[in-house]
Formats: sequence, C-alpha cells, structure tokens
Amino acid sequence: MTQELGERGVAEQLLGRRPHRTGRLHRGYRVTDVDAFFEHAERAVPARRLSAAQVRAVGFGSQLGGYDVEATDAVLTQLEDRLARLERVRALGGGAQRQWAERHAALSAAVLGRLDEPDGERFPRARGLRRGYRPSDVDALCALLAERFAGGARLDAEDVRAALFRPRRGRRAYREAPVDAFLDRVVELVVSHEP
Repeated sequence: MTQELGERGVAEQLLGRRPHRTGRLHRGYRVTDVDAFFEHAERAVPARRLSAAQVRAVGFGSQLGGYDVEATDAVLTQLEDRLARLERVRALGGGAQRQWAERHAALSAAVLGRLDEPDGERFPRARGLRRGYRPSDVDALCALLAERFAGGARLDAEDVRAALFRPRRGRRAYREAPVDAFLDRVVELVVSHEP
C-alpha cells in the first residue's frame, strides 16, 4: 500500500506542473487540448480512472505559441511510466496477480511472435503511394528488441519511444499503423516490468 501511495503521489505531482510554452512563432501542442487533458488527469489519477495505455494514446492538435512538444512528451512519458508501475503494484498487491500475469503473458507472446517473423515480412506493406516506414530500419530495431528479450541488449521504454524510421512509399514500406501499435505493446511490456 505504501508503494502504491508513493507512485500515485509522484503521478499527481507530475500533473501539478505544466510544460513550458514555445515562442509565439513556433508550433507546439494546442493549449486547450493539453490543459483539458491535464485537468482530466488531475481528477482521474486519484480516482484510479486513468491508465498508462490512455496516456500513451493521447494526442493533441497544434498551434503557434502552444506547449513545447518535447517538454510535454517528457511529462506524459513520466506519467505513463508511473501509472504502469502503479497498475502493477495494485494488481500484485490486490489479488489480481493471475489477471496481471495472464495479460502480460499474452502481451509477451504477441510481441515475441512478431519478433520471430523474418526480416521484411514482419508487418503489412503500405498500399499505393502511401508513405510508411523503411523495413530495414524497423527490422533493425526488432533485432535489438529480440536480443533485449533474450537477456542481451539493454533497451528501455525510452529507447523504443525515441526510435525513428526513414520514410518509404508503397510496397517498399511497412504500414505505419501496425508498426506503431506493435511498439506501443513493446513499451507497455517493458514499462510494466521496470522497477
């Protein structure tokens, strides 16, 4: 219980400070969007109605003079990590160990199954002239992830979040949405097991 209170307290502290704004001539996240999310989160975290997955999925519009993107993303990353730890503490301390273990076993199986696919075939290809990710870039990250889950490479959730892929078009590219969804699962898996 003490660990849960500590994690929730840190999450609430993160919400108490807003990121800084960009200059008037620079684009940032739309102020009303970010403020609305932070206000919702300030009410939802103490009531246990905000999950790490919801934080990971949040998106904001943009505007000149908005909240700085990097600073806002840094706060959201810290909040997501704290909520993931809090979810784990609650599950393991509140009699939901079996459900937590089953969820993470299924998540691990899905991630490892995708990593076992051959290079160039892990994800569906983009259609027509749609833009996607260069398969060799995605496959290189997948090789590092496979090594990490085998106990080798030292990658954390922040490394996965920071991954960048060069663009490609059409059949020479992986579709973005399935790759992004997979990386969300990887982040969830890694964060939920970090101390």
